[in-house]
Amino acid sequence: MTTGPKLRLGKTLVPGLLAVGLFAVMALITLNTAFEPMSQGGFPDVSITAELGYALFGFDELQTIGGTEPFLAAVLLVAVALDAALDASLVLAKREEGGEPVSALSSAGEASSSSEGAEPAVADGGTRSEGGSTETGGEDR
Repeated sequence: MTTGPKLRLGKTLVPGLLAVGLFAVMALITLNTAFEPMSQGGFPDVSITAELGYALFGFDELQTIGGTEPFLAAVLLVAVALDAALDASLVLAKREEGGEPVSALSSAGEASSSSEGAEPAVADGGTRSEGGSTETGGEDR
């Protein structure tokens, strides 16, 4: 019977503290960023993507409209969040059996990789009969 969760100190605590610190830094940056209100007229007929690219690479003289830096900050924050989510999904999707990583497409063992004595696969889940046709066990249609 367990008495409750226990805090493990040492090397296992460091990644958690780093994650909390990174979250705090990103929260401070987001809260201290001055997002100016948009004008009522909207944007003129220019490519917002091009304007963000100019702001990203520092080509201020090529920008038709100004003030795209808050948009650029939002795009970069979303990119970092999506990258972290992709990395986390890859870590969570990795399987291990007995401490060894298991490939998703690997066979279960040597017996399954050899074709001797193995029955051919039937796509509908039925069994192969002597005549070569499959029996599905369902009604004839």
